[in-house]
Formats: sequence, C-alpha cells, structure tokens
Amino acid sequence: MKIAKKSFPTLKISTYISNLNKMKNFILFISIILCYFLLTYLDKTFITTNSKIFDFLAKDYPNDVVQNYMESQKKWWWINYMATPLLIGIKVLLVAFCLNFIKLLDLPGLDNIKFSDLIFLTLIGESVFIIAGFYKFVNFYWIDADYSMETLQTYYPISLLNLRDSISTEKWLAYPLQLVNLFELFYWGILAWGIWELSEQKISLPKSLGLTTITYGVGLLFWVGVVSFFILNAQY
Repeated sequence: MKIAKKSFPTLKISTYISNLNKMKNFILFISIILCYFLLTYLDKTFITTNSKIFDFLAKDYPNDVVQNYMESQKKWWWINYMATPLLIGIKVLLVAFCLNFIKLLDLPGLDNIKFSDLIFLTLIGESVFIIAGFYKFVNFYWIDADYSMETLQTYYPISLLNLRDSISTEKWLAYPLQLVNLFELFYWGILAWGIWELSEQKISLPKSLGLTTITYGVGLLFWVGVVSFFILNAQY
C-alpha cells in the first residue's frame, strides 16, 4: 500500500520578488512621508510662524477676521499632515503612469520593466524635493532670517521664480517659473538614469533622457498648462 505524499503549497519565486518589491516601495513611501512631516513641522514652527501670518494678514483685513483665521488654523492644523500622504501618493502614481508608456516603444530592455519598478524609481526621485525643502528651511532660518511672507510666497530654491520681478510679474507665470529649478533638473536626471538601469543598460543615457521627456515631460507640460489656465482665469 502506497502512502500518498503530502504536497505543500510552494511560493513561487516571482510572487516572492513581487511581494518584496511592494514592501520595499511601501517602506520607502513611509520614509518620504515622514520626511515631509518633519518639513511641515519645521516650517510651521520656525518659518511660517503665527506672528508672521498675523502681521501679513493684518495689513489687509480687520483684526477679528485675522483672529478667526488664526483660530481655524489652530483647529485644523492636522489637515496638512493628513493631506500629505494622499498628495504624494497621487503624484508618485501619476509620474509612474507617465513613465509606463515607455513600454509601448519597441526598444530593448523595456519589456521587462514592471510598474512597481517605476514606482520605486519615482519614490527615489522624490527625495530630491525633500532636499529642496530642507534647503528652503536652512535659507530662511539661518541665512535670510529677515524675510517677509511675500518673500516666502515667491521663493523656491534655485529657481527662476526668485527672478520673477526681473522676468515677469504675471501671476500665472509663477508656477512655470517655479518648476524651472535645479532640483527639477536633478529629478529628470534620476528618472533618466533609472530607466537606463531598469533597461539593463540596453539603451543609451541620452535615449533614456529622451524617453523621460516624451513621457514625464509631456505629462508635466500638460499639468503646468492646466494649473496656469486656472490661475489665469482666477485673475479675471
């Protein structure tokens, strides 16, 4: 009489790797969110202080209106922290979605790129903007400590927005000028380098940069157009 051997369910290596990638993306996402939480805390505590906000609003609004606004800010302080994971998550998914179009091209090494790989690449790139946030904090806390809210609102680290008065004072141009900065350039570089690596270096770096341009670049151009359109219409 033969004894039937028990068969145990085995976990496929591909499933294991997939789960590992998801865990890696989740840990990186949480790390990025915690960094943004820290930046928000530093900004609210040391840069965009209540006294700065009060002095800025008191010039144009009655005292009771300003007081009501300050009270609402104290009551709803947690909104910024709650919105951060949602906004960053949407941004990462949209960028990865744009980059995913490279797989439609008949180029070597692109067929094996997974969407989770693109999410990981986008999360790595997001660290550039965290550095930009700390750069901004250092600038206003230690270097340009005598700042106003007007200066704070029209500032982005190493961008054309800081030269806005010299270029144009049109409000709808503020967002496009903000995006022309050194950190955005680094972000493009990380995306291009990541695509090159994910293709197992079967495509050249210049071609990888071109792929970044026709995917992420086109999506960013569309987004800038939408934001500028709404800002322009809000002026009239």
